[in-house]
Amino acid sequence: MPDEKRSKRFERKSLLVAAAALLLLLVSSGQMLYRSRLPTDGWDAYTTEIDPASWVYYSNLVGADSLLQPGDELLQVDDISVVGTAALAAAARPPGWELGGQVQMLLRRGEDTVSVEVPVVAWTAAAFWRYNAGSLSQAAETVGGLLFLAIGWFTFLRRPTLPSARALLIFSTAVGATFISGLLPDGPSVQFDPAAFALTAFFSYIIFGVLIAPSLLAFTLVFPHPKAILARHPALLWLPLALGIVVFIAVVPLQTPVAGWMATLLMIAASILSLIHSAFTQRDAVSRAQLRWAIGGLVTGLALFALNFPVSFGLVTNLALVELLLALAGLSFVVIGLALGIAILRFHLFDIDVIIRKTLQYGLLTAVLAGVYFGLVLLTQAAFVALTGEQSPLAVVLSTLVIAALFNPLRRRIQAFIDHRFYRKRYDAALMLEQFARSARDEVETGSLVAQLLATINETLGPETAVVWLKTGEE
Repeated sequence: MPDEKRSKRFERKSLLVAAAALLLLLVSSGQMLYRSRLPTDGWDAYTTEIDPASWVYYSNLVGADSLLQPGDELLQVDDISVVGTAALAAAARPPGWELGGQVQMLLRRGEDTVSVEVPVVAWTAAAFWRYNAGSLSQAAETVGGLLFLAIGWFTFLRRPTLPSARALLIFSTAVGATFISGLLPDGPSVQFDPAAFALTAFFSYIIFGVLIAPSLLAFTLVFPHPKAILARHPALLWLPLALGIVVFIAVVPLQTPVAGWMATLLMIAASILSLIHSAFTQRDAVSRAQLRWAIGGLVTGLALFALNFPVSFGLVTNLALVELLLALAGLSFVVIGLALGIAILRFHLFDIDVIIRKTLQYGLLTAVLAGVYFGLVLLTQAAFVALTGEQSPLAVVLSTLVIAALFNPLRRRIQAFIDHRFYRKRYDAALMLEQFARSARDEVETGSLVAQLLATINETLGPETAVVWLKTGEE
């Protein structure tokens, strides 16, 4: 209890970390508000993946009358080229780019090149809402990022002196800053303003290598306990920050973004290896349960985030499926944040064993039942065709009845298999408890019964000490 109370008190390091996180949030929020006051064409635009990249218009957010069409690729504005590198380059401000003005845009529309007049307008609250809540995927991404930010702060406020809680605060705040920056699209309005361009470039792109990946690496070095090498050489904890500074230098002054992305990927890989190392070196039950939460949350979160790639590479084109995949991907940081928060706070810590056990059980059960179901449908349909010459809906009905009959017996067998194969200690403990229950019914000698009880407790729970207190009939 004293250690828990002490972990809830702020100290100098905790205050400095909180101040740095607040400053990061304030700057990110400030630059988003600044961008909301800039002149704009009122459209959501995204960049092509081809270098030199260009803006491609997606939807009219403000709703002002415009000759732009979805899919138009922007080439020039008032004779000023806006085609740049993969990150796009800052461009001079066109003469007509001011509120209430008009600009002449040169566009690539399909196979043609067209020139249209476009009004310059201001961002509105309705445009803000359409952008962030106009689709399930965008709403899930926005809410997911902000929830991760809230989880990081909640965990830190509960355990401000823990190094892992401080690292999670910076990690979640850096991720939250990118989502705050993304509450408005960037587009040409940012490209025409040097301050907005620099701030958006940092909070939407550069921050991944400068803060997000380094803070994740720092978290894995101190979770669930600082690594032994850090106890001998505390200065090594500054290594992730130094790597972030190197990335910033490589991307900004040296203009080598590829080096920055490579360093980011290496830090993420190092973070995963650091957690794996901890899983092999941490021996106590609490630490291992914490690591199962952390590793499980990171793996699940990264798997959800990877759902972006089939959409990005055009492997999935069905609009409903695209929305579903992107919405699930938007929840990736929520899953990571919840898992890391539970691991640090030790809230229902050992529930992870139940979650893993049930996931294995019902995942395997679903796969087996699905295989049996489709196999039965094919076989029964083939039998009906052979007997009657046509397919029959009875094949589906019979297969469904068989699956309903198989569910409980198959679930029990799969549960016994999983416990026997992956949870041997739990399986042996259950057998020993059953054996003790049978012995207790026939045993009348108190001393012998106590000896069996202690032996069963030692074998199943493995406590350091065990004492049995017997109450006599005397008061």
